[in-house]
Amino acid sequence: MYWGMGAYGRKKKLTAPKSVKVIESSFSDYTTSTWENDTLTMQYWLKHLQDIFNYPRIDFIYFSNHSSQFDIDDIKELFGNTTKVSIDDTGCNAFNQMILQKFSSLKKLSIRTSILANSKTPESTLIQNFDELHFGYILERTPMTLDELLLINSKGIRIEGLQMPKKLLNSFIKLWQKGSSSHMEYLYFFFSGAEENDEYIVMKEIQHEVISDNRRRMFKSVGLKEPYTVTGGLDIYRMDGTKATIQIENKHPFVNVKIFVWFDHCIMES
Repeated sequence: MYWGMGAYGRKKKLTAPKSVKVIESSFSDYTTSTWENDTLTMQYWLKHLQDIFNYPRIDFIYFSNHSSQFDIDDIKELFGNTTKVSIDDTGCNAFNQMILQKFSSLKKLSIRTSILANSKTPESTLIQNFDELHFGYILERTPMTLDELLLINSKGIRIEGLQMPKKLLNSFIKLWQKGSSSHMEYLYFFFSGAEENDEYIVMKEIQHEVISDNRRRMFKSVGLKEPYTVTGGLDIYRMDGTKATIQIENKHPFVNVKIFVWFDHCIMES
């Protein structure tokens, strides 16, 4: 790699690497191999590995420490056909914004909101129709207003470390019953500060049916790798008759709130 004038200033260019490290992992073991050859391009190595493992896809790109040193246009050109991007602390807020601009045709986006300006996700990102949009980190604060939550247009929503009064989640559910967030198939909230009356606050004045913990229903969505077993929960209905199940799990000091919307294509036979 060398330093050159890339997108938005002087950046490292993706040229022929001196060596390539390959990690092949499974649930129980992993192997590491290092291949040295400084005459082969990044494009060649990528194609070579895809051919060896018979896997042409790029599942995701993870932007983390020092990623901002590299030319975003080079990265986009080489790995641009990925469907998922994860953005952690790259060291540069402007670079984080460039990632969101350059990779605009994603199915899944995971972003640590603390690395964005004022910890705010741009509205242009919220309104995109992702299969899954994942915000935050459980040990950090992820501030979000009710209006921002209502802007989200994704099928799957995960928010960790959510900083929002639980009574606003109650308001969100009531607005969903009236027709808002119509694309949402599932939603996971991970709060800190669990309290004994969390279920009362979240479900206040919302008519619901308590489902026995012995009952298990299978839920699927394009945003989930595997079907999810919904055990028990609280069933509610939207004004058009669509059913959803809410699970509220108090795991002190955290409380998890999950919502599953039972569209026809989300129902699996048990």
